[in-house]
Amino acid sequence: MIESLFEYFGKYWGFIGSVISVFCALLMAWFSTRFTPRIEHEKVIQKVAEIDKRLSETEMQLEYMPTRDELHALDKTLTGLGERFGAMEQGIRRLETKTDMLLENELKGGQ
Repeated sequence: MIESLFEYFGKYWGFIGSVISVFCALLMAWFSTRFTPRIEHEKVIQKVAEIDKRLSETEMQLEYMPTRDELHALDKTLTGLGERFGAMEQGIRRLETKTDMLLENELKGGQ
């Protein structure tokens, strides 16, 4: 049995080797289309690590940013402050006018 197997391989070894070589070549071609080469895989890993780092930094920055409600409250507060400053400016103008009138009256009365 084993002797006949050796005889068979001895007789047809060129054909068997050719078939195995073609099969291996096709298998390698299929592997190259199916899987990424190691160099490209390393590049992808680096890019993913960079993106992950940038995402972490962005999340940290977003953690300290105000929410929409907080920004709305701040806007309302700033609008109120603007109105108050406008009213204070009008009051200061009235005081300035009165002060000018008092100063002018003092200057006229002192002569």
